[in-house]
Amino acid sequence: MANIIPILTVILTGGELLVKIKEVAEKLIPDVPKELKDKFRYIQARTHFDNGKYWDAPGGTGPFTQLVFTGCNQDLEPGGVAGGTAFRLSLDAEHYYDFALGWTHPSVGALKASVVEGTQKAKDAYEAATPEGNALVSTFVFEGKDKDNNKAQFKIHISATPGVQSLYVLKQVEVGKDAV
Repeated sequence: MANIIPILTVILTGGELLVKIKEVAEKLIPDVPKELKDKFRYIQARTHFDNGKYWDAPGGTGPFTQLVFTGCNQDLEPGGVAGGTAFRLSLDAEHYYDFALGWTHPSVGALKASVVEGTQKAKDAYEAATPEGNALVSTFVFEGKDKDNNKAQFKIHISATPGVQSLYVLKQVEVGKDAV
């Protein structure tokens, strides 16, 4: 039996959820600014720094939108850019889902990425980054009501793909009533 966390919010399901996912997936990722491309090493990902600094720091975002942030090497320091960023996803007024994203684009070594669940320590994700990246499914099932007041359950799936333009995808995945 999975751990179920009840949340007080309307949960999108079925076709309505698929439409929102498709809308986000079809949005273009903004092009990297020329000034950032001119840096010795940079990374763009959709805070912990081992090397480098934010070019554009992450901020808040709404549901079914994209969040883009960028980092680069420190001025006059060719060490590259590497670090992690911790996030807290608000599920309702009382419940949160904590995770962190890790990334590297060093002067020497591999491009890496990671996602780590259940932490507010960005360094955890930085230390977990691998050249292959990774993915996870939340250990908890979140339960609420859909727009018709029917019970709805979901898990959170996050993937981390390394690259100069790293890609992190967070999805709401419906859980069937018999699966829990």
